Amino acid sequence: MKKIIIICTIFLFSGCTVNEALNITRAAISKDPALAFKTILQSKTLGYIINPKNLTNDINSINTFIEKVSSVWGKENAKTPKQKEYVKYMQDYKSRALIDFDKGIVTVETINTENVNNSLKNAIITTLLLPDDPRAVDLFGTSEVKLGATPYLLGEVKDDQDKNIRSEWRANRFAHFLVKNQLKQKIILKDGKNLTVSYINIPMVKDHASIRIAKFQPLVNDYAEKFNVSKNLIYAIIKTESNFNQFAVSSEGALGLMQIVPTSAGKDAYKYIKGNDWTPSREYLFDAKNNIELGSAYIQMLKSKYLDGIYNEISKEYCVISAYNTGSGNVLKTFSENKSEAKELINKKTALDVYNTLRTKLPYEETRRYLKKVVTNKKEFVNL
Repeated sequence: MKKIIIICTIFLFSGCTVNEALNITRAAISKDPALAFKTILQSKTLGYIINPKNLTNDINSINTFIEKVSSVWGKENAKTPKQKEYVKYMQDYKSRALIDFDKGIVTVETINTENVNNSLKNAIITTLLLPDDPRAVDLFGTSEVKLGATPYLLGEVKDDQDKNIRSEWRANRFAHFLVKNQLKQKIILKDGKNLTVSYINIPMVKDHASIRIAKFQPLVNDYAEKFNVSKNLIYAIIKTESNFNQFAVSSEGALGLMQIVPTSAGKDAYKYIKGNDWTPSREYLFDAKNNIELGSAYIQMLKSKYLDGIYNEISKEYCVISAYNTGSGNVLKTFSENKSEAKELINKKTALDVYNTLRTKLPYEETRRYLKKVVTNKKEFVNL
C-alpha cells in the first residue's frame, strides 16, 4: 500500500490524471511493477500530461476501487474495465458483469455465499438493464444502478424466447431461467485458499457488433461530414480501439469508443471545436456523441495541422492512422528528426513505400500493428 501511495503522490505533483492514476495503481499491484512502469513510461499517455488540478479525490477513489476489488477477489482475479471488455462490480464488489465484445460473451458471476441464487439473479437483472447513459453508471464503484433508461445491451442479448430485453419484468424472467438451468461453479484461489465462484455465461447475438455499429452510425455520418473525414476511417478506428464498446478504458487511460486520452487528444480536440481550454471528463468521453465528435475532430487536426504538407492523400492517411496511436511527432521522426525534411521525404515516396516504412520503422511495435489493423478494418465499412 505504501508503494501505491508514494507512486501516486509523485505522479500527482507531476500532473497525473485519474486515468493515469488507475494505470499506475495497476502497475503497483502487478506481479512485476518494474516492468509495468517501464511500459507506462513508454506509452503515449504520460507524454501529454498538462498538470490538471484537484485530482486527489479521484486518485483516492481509483486506489480504493483497485484495493477493494483485490481484497474481495484476490489480486490474481481482479478485473478492471478494458478497451474491449466492459466490467461492472455490484453488491459490495461480490458480484460482477464481464462483457467481452470480441468473444461476444456476457459473464455474470458472484462469490457471495449467502443466497447465491438470489445474488446471481439480481446481478443478471442489473447487467441486462445497465443503461447506456454514462451518467447513470459508475464503473469504479458499486453504487446502485438506476434502471429504466435504454439498456446498453438492448438487441445484443436476447432471452430464451428470442425476445429483446427492455423491461425489468423480462429481465427478471430471463434471470430466473438462467439461474435455474445454466448456473455453473468454478474454484479460484484467493490468498492460497479456495473461493467458489457461481456464474452464468450469456451468448450475445451473432451480429452484436452490427447492432452497435447501427447505433452509432448517425453520429459517424454527421461528424464525418462536419470534419471532412472518411466515414470508413472513423469506423475502422472505433473497431480497432474499442470494438464499439462505449465504455472502453485502456491501460494508458484512453476512454470511450475512439479511445481518447483526455489530457492530449481530448484537450486539443475540445479546444479546436469549442475554442476553450478544458480537459474532458471520464463521463464526457463515455458519451458516444462527445467521443465521436472529439475523435473525428482530432483526425481532422492531424490531417490539416500536424501532418499538413503531405500531399499524397493515401500516404497522409497512413500517417494519420499511425499518429492517432502514437502522435504525429513519432510518425515524422520515423522519416527524419526534422519535421519539414520528414514531410519532404514522405512526398518523394509512393504510398506503398510510406506504408512499408511505417510498418517496419515506427518506434513502437504496437503502432506498427495498429496501422495494419486499421487499414484492414477499414475495408469492412466500404458500403456503410
